[in-house]
Amino acid sequence: MSNRPLKLFALAGLFAATLSGGTMAADSKPSFVGSGSFQVCSDPTFPPLEFFEKTGDREPSGFDADLIRALAKHWGVKPRFIVTEFTGLLPGLDAQRCDAVISGTLITPERTQKLHAVAYLASATIVFGSGKSDLKLNTLDDLSGKVVAVQSGTRYVTIMEKLNEQLKAAGKTPAVLQTYPKGSDVAQQVLVGRAAAGLSQDTELAYRELQTPGQFKTLYAFPEKDIFGAYMRPNPEDKQAVEDAVSALKADGTLKAIAEKWKLDPANLETAAQ
Repeated sequence: MSNRPLKLFALAGLFAATLSGGTMAADSKPSFVGSGSFQVCSDPTFPPLEFFEKTGDREPSGFDADLIRALAKHWGVKPRFIVTEFTGLLPGLDAQRCDAVISGTLITPERTQKLHAVAYLASATIVFGSGKSDLKLNTLDDLSGKVVAVQSGTRYVTIMEKLNEQLKAAGKTPAVLQTYPKGSDVAQQVLVGRAAAGLSQDTELAYRELQTPGQFKTLYAFPEKDIFGAYMRPNPEDKQAVEDAVSALKADGTLKAIAEKWKLDPANLETAAQ
């Protein structure tokens, strides 16, 4: 009797196993959800990415919050939000108080020296002022001598520190830099006139304009695109699993629906590889 059928059966089995292995690889879960939950550090003070919609809410709303829930659903686990001030997000991740940070955190070379990040949304840094302000910025040098508010622990601090160095070198008065723990604090200082301008992302200002039209205005937009990233502790397999999940949520339209829900341009989901 010929052993060809047996060989064909074996080859068919190998082919099926290969397909199965490929599917499993594509649908692999990160190791940190092995406990059955996806624990994420979040600073819910940055609408429309993460914020408490109303007093008494136990979980944040927003694009990032919905992304976290979608990832957890994709992996078949429960999402858990660990509320943390922005300056404590990445240290908390490093100290294993959470599995990931998805909280309006931009991808920077300094941060990715120690942690892995997966891109999911593009944005642009802006300088904004009160809608009633007469301040106009032709260049960032026009912030010379002005009070500028920024959130502590963000790259906005570095941007302003570098600008002040340039202003000093040019013989101009540096801006007065004020830092606050929350993005909402920065907006409030600009609104009441204690700061002439603040730094944020176009995503946040678009949401505030949606809520209270005319309250703020963009004074200057940086030409470069910034990328928000999901941060995790270094592990190539975990990073790949998160990348695969984000790609799957893009492919099936989940992220597009979330972006539209929060009035964000779905085109900003197309981020450069990080």
